[in-house]
Amino acid sequence: MAVHREHGQFIVRIELSAEFGEEYDGDDDGNAWLERWRAQVQPRVVRAVFEQLRSEPGFSAIPASRGKNPDDEVEIAVRFMPPPRRSP
Repeated sequence: MAVHREHGQFIVRIELSAEFGEEYDGDDDGNAWLERWRAQVQPRVVRAVFEQLRSEPGFSAIPASRGKNPDDEVEIAVRFMPPPRRSP
């Protein structure tokens, strides 16, 4: 059982936007650009983040969205487990 616990935080925020010309008819296409992001890019970004976090010895990473919509936010719980101390 842990005797001491330390906390830290690191935030990566990605703000999405799209710009259209004067011929734009509004979001009748169902925000196709945003759906493309969610279907094609977002999964690769999330996968890459998890791969990098898990590749570092001693660190674990698990999704921890806490009820948030995964289309809008991904929260990741990262834990560091130091190696056991060797007895002298």
